[in-house]
Amino acid sequence: MKFFLPITIPTFLIIGLSFVSSYVLSPREEKSEWGYLGSNGPAHWYQLNETYATCKGIKQQTPIDLKDEDFTHPTKITLDVIKKTDLILLNNGHTYQVQRSEGTIDKPALYEDATLKVDGETYYLLQYHFHMPSEHHIEGRDLLMEGHWVFRTSDAKLAVLGVFFDLGECEDPGLNPIVEIINKPHEHVNITISLTEQIFKEIKTVCIYAHLTTPPCTEGVRWFVSPDVRSISPAQFKSLKYVLKYNARFTQKRLDGGEPTSHEPWKPKFAH
Repeated sequence: MKFFLPITIPTFLIIGLSFVSSYVLSPREEKSEWGYLGSNGPAHWYQLNETYATCKGIKQQTPIDLKDEDFTHPTKITLDVIKKTDLILLNNGHTYQVQRSEGTIDKPALYEDATLKVDGETYYLLQYHFHMPSEHHIEGRDLLMEGHWVFRTSDAKLAVLGVFFDLGECEDPGLNPIVEIINKPHEHVNITISLTEQIFKEIKTVCIYAHLTTPPCTEGVRWFVSPDVRSISPAQFKSLKYVLKYNARFTQKRLDGGEPTSHEPWKPKFAH
């Protein structure tokens, strides 16, 4: 049985958000139970805490190595942001994530005016964050970075939209407000950012029924991953790499028989 359903996004995800915040970004070196290297890395997550047992479960894990043929027979979903809100940028010890100020790092507040709709269900934005390098691969190749937009329904079902970023000639204007402040991890930062950036047009994606890529590796998540790639400039990459360092889980074996990785060359198709 195949575990993925290819889909297409024919509408827009508009980031029309206003950051009005004062906060401190914590040092990346703060201690955490799990990480990405060594004895608390991905290969050992299931041993670190009994609640992480699903990180070695029998169901499909993520990330995986995607193939070109996965992105066929598209199905429609709708993404939209229709209202501005106050957001903050936080360091959760593993990545930097953007969320509403009303929630906590572990329990972000739902943003009900940012939605993902598919198959008659509406998912609301919880937070978005970044992994470097990309967690999912395409034809055996990872890219410089992957953004994850995490959504949840009112009855706690989860969906994640995965978007690739790679080095190109153009910067991504949607990342600039984050890049400008992310390298000030030890300072109070008061910022006001008004951002109206159309970041997705019509794109093909693959839908994977799998786990989250981080502990506790929650099951039953609907993943939507696009092969289209956002371009980031060398300056943006340098700023993000300085703070994100390495925070990607290795690819997992596909239940449809695919190996965790392959070695076929893959050329990114930049989204415009």
